[in-house]
Amino acid sequence: MKKYCVDIKPTAEADLVKRYHEIGEDSPQNALNWYLNIIDAIEKLDELAERCPLAPEDLEIGQGIRHLIIGDYRVLYYIVGEVVEVLHIRHRAMDRKL
Repeated sequence: MKKYCVDIKPTAEADLVKRYHEIGEDSPQNALNWYLNIIDAIEKLDELAERCPLAPEDLEIGQGIRHLIIGDYRVLYYIVGEVVEVLHIRHRAMDRKL
């Protein structure tokens, strides 16, 4: 099985921090649980990264951007060689633009 290195880009880190703080305003425990769940799912992209479909955002740019769906959230990423580059974490209700 092919192994990938997962690289969370600063844009995705900013998305994580912003949402963590938003959730944490109501419940610090829910924010922590959400964060750990998202990170766990992202880390699993080190194997089977190609299992996720192309994201709707990729229709316009054709760069192979995929999305991993985790509950109400989508992790947008693409594969470059042996590296999974995580671009954004988005709520399903957010606009589908990069």
